[in-house]
Amino acid sequence: MSWGRRLRILYQAIFLLLFLWLLDRLAHGDLHDLPYAAFHHADPLSMIALSFAAGVIPGAMIWGLVLIGLTLIFGRFFCGWICPLGTLQQLSSWMLSPRSRRESLTVNRYRRWYATKYGILVFLLVLALAGSLQAGLLDPLSVLARGIGAAVWPVLPGGRSLPGGWLAAGLLFGILLASRWIPRLFCRAFCPLGALLGFFARFSLFRIHREAAACTDCQLCTVACQGADEPLGEHRVGECVVCLNCTVSCPEHAITYGLLPPAPPAPDRPDLSRRWLLGSAIAALVVGPVVEATGGGRSAARPDLIRPPGALPEPEFLERCVKCSLCQQACPTGAIQPAIFQAGVEGFWTPVIVPRRGWCEYTCTRCGEVCPTQAITRLTPARKTGTDGQPPVSIGTAFIDRGRCLPWGMDTPCIVCEEMCPTDPKAIWLEPVTVRRSNATPVRLQRPHVDPSRCIGCAICENRCPVGSAAAIRISSTGETRDPLNNMLLPRPTQGERPQ
Repeated sequence: MSWGRRLRILYQAIFLLLFLWLLDRLAHGDLHDLPYAAFHHADPLSMIALSFAAGVIPGAMIWGLVLIGLTLIFGRFFCGWICPLGTLQQLSSWMLSPRSRRESLTVNRYRRWYATKYGILVFLLVLALAGSLQAGLLDPLSVLARGIGAAVWPVLPGGRSLPGGWLAAGLLFGILLASRWIPRLFCRAFCPLGALLGFFARFSLFRIHREAAACTDCQLCTVACQGADEPLGEHRVGECVVCLNCTVSCPEHAITYGLLPPAPPAPDRPDLSRRWLLGSAIAALVVGPVVEATGGGRSAARPDLIRPPGALPEPEFLERCVKCSLCQQACPTGAIQPAIFQAGVEGFWTPVIVPRRGWCEYTCTRCGEVCPTQAITRLTPARKTGTDGQPPVSIGTAFIDRGRCLPWGMDTPCIVCEEMCPTDPKAIWLEPVTVRRSNATPVRLQRPHVDPSRCIGCAICENRCPVGSAAAIRISSTGETRDPLNNMLLPRPTQGERPQ
């Protein structure tokens, strides 16, 4: 094995372990100042799609421009040296496929349908221009983060299962399993980030060059190629993942990687027809409004759609969320879950609060700290709780179902919701009453009431309610700070001020 291949494998291992370690620390509530979103901040696909959909680029995502700049210099090196999903595919191919197959000329040849990834890229970017950000569904970094959160963490001690987690796990396993037949198939044919980097790689300063006079057409370079670049003959710069296997496999040293080599005789653009690209763009323009309409309208408030604290108003939130699942994995109580049906098709896999699975910890601001696109605003504990003198951040309001509430409907003492309420003064207060049961026995009760001007919708009352799966107190998005129209009260009073 050459020193170049050893170095590449070392880099791949380092970045894969770093990605997994950051996810592990995030899921286990480690230090707040670790760069959990570093990989996503350097993701040019998310950066460009976000700028198309929302018209903004968060400051940290400028690192995506740095990666594009490096791609213009070295080519599509991110795919071959850094991308953790690419590394896992390569590892999966090595483990599942015999060497005779993964190093086969027939398997590693370029196929026209590998250009599908460019159609997917155009579809996602035009869809973003139409205002619907869906690039994260196939972005390799988000795919891997969601898959790990759904398939690995739940089976570990203390892990929590996810509703619909089998979808994310199935996609990840399908990508890895496909490498059994064609190494790095997702990279070659379906990855929109690879397509984007491949477009910029066409203009790179460093690239592969084949010296035709020295080449004996042994085809060993094509056999070793991981990206279907085919350096023998039809060299495709946009497909090259800079694995450099071809340079070390050539017995004549006819293939080199260097600065500004002579222009290759091969196609300098993706093997796509204009009709295919135009069809992808038109499909996105048609699908965009349909997808938005399935959610019942972005501005329509939905009682069961409870977003994490600091989430932007729904239209802006959907224009920024890349469905990376980092907020979900950062939530210490497991309250943040992926939306399956609550937010419509457009909001599929965006984060929502599910009270029966967890609650929003009173002073916790982890979700905003790790959000790479600022779809969830970064809050301080003082700003979230209102101890800075401003009204607290609310994600909803609790409502009591008196028919299910033990003191109200069954004359049974219970004050769990009031005891759990974290606000000061408490948003839940108790009314002492004495009632007679059917057998004429008097019983002293404390019936709960909700003060909506103080409730922040943290959901701990619903989570801890002892009345089965359908709690007697439930959280609605009504009263959420992010949507002033989704309110039944005048503006909330400032801290310490009692409404008149």
